[in-house]
Amino acid sequence: MTINKSQGQTFEYVGVHLNEPVFSHGQLYVALSRSKNPHELKVFIKEGHLQGKLQNNEKIYTQNIVYNEIFAIS
Repeated sequence: MTINKSQGQTFEYVGVHLNEPVFSHGQLYVALSRSKNPHELKVFIKEGHLQGKLQNNEKIYTQNIVYNEIFAIS
């Protein structure tokens, strides 16, 4: 199931497979917030230019896209 199709749904177990970083605002939040229990959330991130493992560290990262313009008060 795609991230967009999962929006609005809740699951017991969630696995997120990111071959590439997410490509639109809010998509990473949607993917990570579908699980009822954070202990039942697993994320696979394929190493690449914009995501992977930090050097000399066990931490994993990926790009999160946020458009700051949506927070601007007009």
